[in-house]
Amino acid sequence: MQNTVGRPKDLEKRKHILDAAKDLFLRCGYHGSSMNQIAKEAGVTKLTVYNHFKDKDNLFVSAIEETCENSIKSRPLALNAHANFEEELYTSCESTLNTINLPEAIKLEHLILELAAENNPLANIFYNASHQKMYCIWDDFFKQAIQFNFIHQDDTKKQTQLILSLLLGVRHHEVLLGIRQPPNAKEQHQIILDSIELFLLKYNKC
Repeated sequence: MQNTVGRPKDLEKRKHILDAAKDLFLRCGYHGSSMNQIAKEAGVTKLTVYNHFKDKDNLFVSAIEETCENSIKSRPLALNAHANFEEELYTSCESTLNTINLPEAIKLEHLILELAAENNPLANIFYNASHQKMYCIWDDFFKQAIQFNFIHQDDTKKQTQLILSLLLGVRHHEVLLGIRQPPNAKEQHQIILDSIELFLLKYNKC
């Protein structure tokens, strides 16, 4: 029998399934989404869904990884010896907050907390696709900053934790709890300026 996997029609069906799964998982949560619902939303049979994804866990991982990939689409945080470090740091902070405060990103946070509360191993996969990926981007940025002598040398993981803690703080917990709105443009600008000021108090070489 000829294998048709990878043909445009198959890829199109896979995309429809992933799009339907992403939408349902974000709207209804992991437990509130079934393979039957996903198939119906995608306009395919349940058998077709299982031909592409062996089970609900596999589909969930694929859908969430793609959602995170699309959310964390910011340009590489690349520096060079002639860069204006403070401007690049501001741009990187802005990109991070824009990503974290996207409506779908906040829904993803709720989803990971739901899974983590159950000690579901899917939470760790989710964490690696979202949070860990962003940490790696920042870690690489600070390694470049140290290489070009913009900041004092230190553990880049520690520097990443500091800048993200300053940017998010208690406010983001309140956003996740629904008792506060994400910052508007003016508030975000001030959050970034304050975060950079405090970060550079510790690490600035000038």
